[in-house]
Amino acid sequence: MADLNKPKKHRHKRHYTIMIISGDSDGSSGGFHLGHVATQVLAFSIFAVFVALLCFQIHSAITVSSLKKYSAQQDQLISEKTDENIALAKENAELKTEVTNLSQALNKKVEAEQVTAAEAEQLSVPSLLPISGTASMVASYDDPNSGDIAIEGLIDADGNAVKPEENEDGEGDENTETTPVDTSAYNPILILSAEEGSTITSAGSGTVTSVAGDLKYGNSVTIDHGNGYVSIYRNGGESLVHEGDTVVRGATLFVVGSDNTKLGFQLQKDGVFINPEDLIEING
Repeated sequence: MADLNKPKKHRHKRHYTIMIISGDSDGSSGGFHLGHVATQVLAFSIFAVFVALLCFQIHSAITVSSLKKYSAQQDQLISEKTDENIALAKENAELKTEVTNLSQALNKKVEAEQVTAAEAEQLSVPSLLPISGTASMVASYDDPNSGDIAIEGLIDADGNAVKPEENEDGEGDENTETTPVDTSAYNPILILSAEEGSTITSAGSGTVTSVAGDLKYGNSVTIDHGNGYVSIYRNGGESLVHEGDTVVRGATLFVVGSDNTKLGFQLQKDGVFINPEDLIEING
């Protein structure tokens, strides 16, 4: 059992006092005294400042480290983007070169197609004399209601049909005066006399639309040239082409024999008969 009468020991609190004494050259001195509470406040303040400085340094170190890491990441990203930009610039240059080459190739192709189209268009115009070799020809008019090959008459310098006046014998003379012939119901026709062994050819490229019999000449071949022109070849020979055939300029339509030396050649433009001499190329 504890002894209640035994005197208790008391702890003594220690108190610290800070004194600051300064001396002057004249021998006088001064002092500054801090009490216990002020000393504790000052100590805690110094400690707080120390802790704050330490935290600031640590924070600054962490921040600098983070900035260095971020800067390194940014430098790496910039390097990667620079490499990508260089690659894209190279690819863009290659694409531009490819586009230029394709454009040039396309332009050349278009030019070639235009030339080909122009040549094809030119070849489709029925302007070629439809006889190989030499031939004589007479421009006349065909009466679709008559069984005769052509009307009896001549074509004057103006392209009009005229007929020589008959003499006392009832025959015409080319040296006599002529009288005009009404051709309103007739169609222009070019009558060619070819040599045996020559060929009758297409005056231009096109499509054969008709191969039929002809009461005046024996047979007839009609070619549509696709540009408004239609050419008609009337001859007594056997046709070498068939309806639906595509023919080129100069393709053989008939072979001239001893019994089919005559060719009746006619042209239409947009469904109207025209004078073949106005279009065909006559050489020699």
